[in-house]
Amino acid sequence: MLGGIVLIEWSAYSQLIFSYAILGGVYALTALGLSLIWGVMRAVNWAHGDLLMLGMYTAYWMVLLLGMDPLIAAIVAFCLLGALGGILHLIAIEPVIEKPGGHEATLLSTLGISVAIESMALILWSPSPRSYDNIYKGIYLELFGIRTSLAEAIAFSLSLIAIFLVDQFMKRSRLGKAIRAVSQNPIGARVVGINVSRIRLFTFSLGVALAGVAGVLVSTFYPNIMPLAGVVWDITSYIVVIFAGLGSIYGVIFSGLIIGIIEGIGAIIFTNAFRRILVGLVFLAVLLLRPEGLFGRALRRV
Repeated sequence: MLGGIVLIEWSAYSQLIFSYAILGGVYALTALGLSLIWGVMRAVNWAHGDLLMLGMYTAYWMVLLLGMDPLIAAIVAFCLLGALGGILHLIAIEPVIEKPGGHEATLLSTLGISVAIESMALILWSPSPRSYDNIYKGIYLELFGIRTSLAEAIAFSLSLIAIFLVDQFMKRSRLGKAIRAVSQNPIGARVVGINVSRIRLFTFSLGVALAGVAGVLVSTFYPNIMPLAGVVWDITSYIVVIFAGLGSIYGVIFSGLIIGIIEGIGAIIFTNAFRRILVGLVFLAVLLLRPEGLFGRALRRV
């Protein structure tokens, strides 16, 4: 009897941890956009989660009004959010980033963008949570007794595929190599003829576009599409980036999965409402013991 109870509890716990690990894959995709922006611009984008929220609403309205498949909506969100990211960069970031105190100014600029997006979303769509039905949500897969919806499996798989494609783009294309050059040494990149301003524009647009895709993928199984949904994703994404450290795209994947699993364990220990307590404790430990991140390179003093 006791063995049966333990088995049931373990099955429930493993199911919960697995579900959060799936969520960790989407965390990784969201954090990748932040990591790219920080790596090239050394700028904090406080509006990143709100732009992800716009991706969620893009899917919601495309499905509701046009009957569009959410996966097609992901392509639409990539294009729309990428264009919006470019516009925001040209208006609010590029004019101040190279001026004295430019990085502090970009922090304030993106914070202002965040407030503006949230306010407009609240006015247009109200604070009430929304969701939409899709064919992927109602189909379930089971492996070794662990059950997940097809929507979650697709979101996880496409997140990993998107990260792989970005990694290959960064390694193999001329533009990707230019982005890496600017990230490592913007002055040297400018000396060899790379247009640093254009690289910043493209990188910011790409980071925002990836956030839009992540928003669409989340919306396929996440029940709370609402104007303030991006706040939590913003905070979690920054934790993933700091966990991973700079310079490791695949480190972002592992960090996202680690954060997801820690959230699952936290939900078991502290209940679901307080699951991020454990994430916060582990986050503080990483900052103290390895401030360069789990997969980042330590700086040498010379």
